[in-house]
Amino acid sequence: MNSIELANAVTWLKQIELSEGLIAACIIGIFGLCGILITQRSERKKEYEAFLIIKFEEVVFRLVDFAAIIQEVQSKSFSSNCYEALDVDEFYREGGKIEILIALYFPELEKKYELFLNAGGGLINAQYEHETNPNDSTLDVLKQLDEEYDRVYKSFYKHIRSCSSAYAKPLKHRKRVLIN
Repeated sequence: MNSIELANAVTWLKQIELSEGLIAACIIGIFGLCGILITQRSERKKEYEAFLIIKFEEVVFRLVDFAAIIQEVQSKSFSSNCYEALDVDEFYREGGKIEILIALYFPELEKKYELFLNAGGGLINAQYEHETNPNDSTLDVLKQLDEEYDRVYKSFYKHIRSCSSAYAKPLKHRKRVLIN
């Protein structure tokens, strides 16, 4: 608003017989409301950033637990005295929880996660097949899928690290975000 428009507005307010004090109060009130709205928006943004940090950490911790399930499969893969059955349902249940978190908050991880989940699922299924029908053919498939999983896991891990800078803020910054 330029000075001519402001003068016209003040003149108009005087014509409708508002006092200068009331005019000043209205102007101050408007600026005050604008300040409050800007502050609230800034606070919401900080809160959302803190929320995303927490969700990113949750995804990473869940991925570590999920990878442990697959590590268990890999350690069983080539042992001959494995009698404990795999819990395929647990694998897909935990994978689904991670998939939902990623879809809701971190779409940049979706494609790589899908590859990771499929590679892990293939490995789990190959292990189950090898346990139920142990022969050279199922062992060869198991070895191949084990190598594929390792490759996909490394690629996914690298992708997570590249995305983490946007969410995993330094501790000093995190304290400021969470305290403010």
